[in-house]
Amino acid sequence: MSSRRIEITVLSGENLRIDRKSVKKNAFVVVKADPFNYSTTSVDTLGGSYPSWNEKLDLELPKHASFITLEVQCKTSSVNRNIGFAQIPVSDFIGGYLPENYLHFLSYRLRDAGREKNGIINISVRVKAPECSTYSSKNGLNLSGYGTAAVEGVRRRPHPQQQQHRQQRLGIPVGEVATGIPVWW
Repeated sequence: MSSRRIEITVLSGENLRIDRKSVKKNAFVVVKADPFNYSTTSVDTLGGSYPSWNEKLDLELPKHASFITLEVQCKTSSVNRNIGFAQIPVSDFIGGYLPENYLHFLSYRLRDAGREKNGIINISVRVKAPECSTYSSKNGLNLSGYGTAAVEGVRRRPHPQQQQHRQQRLGIPVGEVATGIPVWW
């Protein structure tokens, strides 16, 4: 696999400043997987130093990428001013024991050009699972999304209600489980 698709939802920012003064309006975020692969949120005209975007961005993450960059900027009449940036290690949301399509809620400290603390950015990240091809069993059942093991009769997915009952019985919260990284700096 040469790359993966990730869905980043840029949720909000906190305590954004330019030259030690609170941002008044027009903040936006540029998310970069590499210099040629980036996406931008719309401009928040009302939030000031606590903007809210809640905007989903879909990016292709190259296999060689070790981090993604979030750049928070402010649109002024003459030029876009940099507020701060955060570099997010790909290992924060890919790898380990978590399945693909797991929704991660993360917060990161922003640093300005002089590497001074300059606010916080809140995001969620989901690695999109690759599309499964459609298989048919010998009796004509559509086994789309079950993988080749289901076609061969090796494993079956439990019915969603069975899975939910199993989670309740084991004390696991039903629905999406979110993780995050506390900001202590």
